[in-house]
Amino acid sequence: MSHIFIMRHGEAEMHAASDSERELTPYGLAYTKQVAQQLADYLEKLEVNSLVVLHSPFTRARQTAEVLDALLPVSQKLIRLEFATPDDDPSACFENLEQYASHNFILVSHMPLVSSLGSLLEHGNLYHGQGFHTSEIRAYSSDVWGAGCGQFIGRLY
Repeated sequence: MSHIFIMRHGEAEMHAASDSERELTPYGLAYTKQVAQQLADYLEKLEVNSLVVLHSPFTRARQTAEVLDALLPVSQKLIRLEFATPDDDPSACFENLEQYASHNFILVSHMPLVSSLGSLLEHGNLYHGQGFHTSEIRAYSSDVWGAGCGQFIGRLY
């Protein structure tokens, strides 16, 4: 069984040269650290011994993923995904994530993509997506990778 975690990046500044360059605010950084500690405790309860940290190429998602990588003792790798931006197609992203399905992983990305991916994983469609707070993590378990094959098991924020 694999554990899949979907996370929205921490709170980011409102303005930057481009949307992709927006950085975490001091609050966003501090709150992400708190949620990372909750995740570390949760992973211990689930007996998860390794975790791949995947992230969007946008600055705020990378910074959030770096916090996770630094604070989670079970973090194995930090991997940048070019197909996980707010404007990317959720179905294509979901298909591309299959290559990580044999691992426990966390994806740090953006609204509306995180909402859509959670809906695809749990419900098998894009119609049940619910918004994520900044730094929120939703946890799923799955025996196989596929639309509708994930079981929602928890939420951290």
